[in-house]
Amino acid sequence: MMDIFSSTGASLLVLLVQGLFAWALWSLRRAFVRQEDYLLHVQRDTRREAATTRRLSAIEDNLRIAPDTTDLAGLHNELAALRGEIQALNVRISGLDRLLERLEHSFERQEDRLRLVPQGGAAFACRTGSNAAGGCN
Repeated sequence: MMDIFSSTGASLLVLLVQGLFAWALWSLRRAFVRQEDYLLHVQRDTRREAATTRRLSAIEDNLRIAPDTTDLAGLHNELAALRGEIQALNVRISGLDRLLERLEHSFERQEDRLRLVPQGGAAFACRTGSNAAGGCN
């Protein structure tokens, strides 16, 4: 009787089973993660999570500092009041401008009149000028 493990067909069968076993192990290797790779992945996730936590904390701190709706409403009211005060000041400044124009016009008329009035010394034909009383020096 022939031994089953000594025939050529049997060795091909054993070779085929070993090939299937190798393929199964290779497939399992791709299906499962090595521990080193997993630890690297966990470290990266931890770093990303820490960075995200830092950024989120910074955003929360900025939001705590930021004014809320009541503060903004109060600021809006204050700006509206300031706008009204500025408009009132503009009206007052416009009135002052008109008053200054009238004063300038009045001064110009006075200066024109004074130019037409002869000098005190010129009336007396003074050579050296006139004094405060209008007489010659």
